[in-house]
Amino acid sequence: MAWYLDTSAFLKLIIDEDESRALRTWYRANNSIWSSQLLRTEALRARFRLGLTSERIQSVLSTVSLILPNENTFFEAGMMKSTALRSLDALHLATARELGGDLKGIVTYDLRLIEAASLLGIQIISPN
Repeated sequence: MAWYLDTSAFLKLIIDEDESRALRTWYRANNSIWSSQLLRTEALRARFRLGLTSERIQSVLSTVSLILPNENTFFEAGMMKSTALRSLDALHLATARELGGDLKGIVTYDLRLIEAASLLGIQIISPN
């Protein structure tokens, strides 16, 4: 079974926020962590505003199995009915669904993604 990690959770592994300690503990206890290649782009972009190095981002990224979304994934993301879900979050959700029956749930702190995934019956965790 695989957990899908979105960018809101990934960044908490690197920076210190209220939930970071709980997330890091959870992360160390779990394996088979997956995400989209989109995570790499979002994390590398966030390094500028967070004052992180690309080496630090790449180091933590090396612990995540990354999926390259296919054309259908982009179409599915565009067709999601949630009006509150932003495009990149829709792409994360569609990529997580690519894991099919292997998807155990999504690790996220993004409220829009939590709502959309919950409507699809996907388990959500936000360690705190």
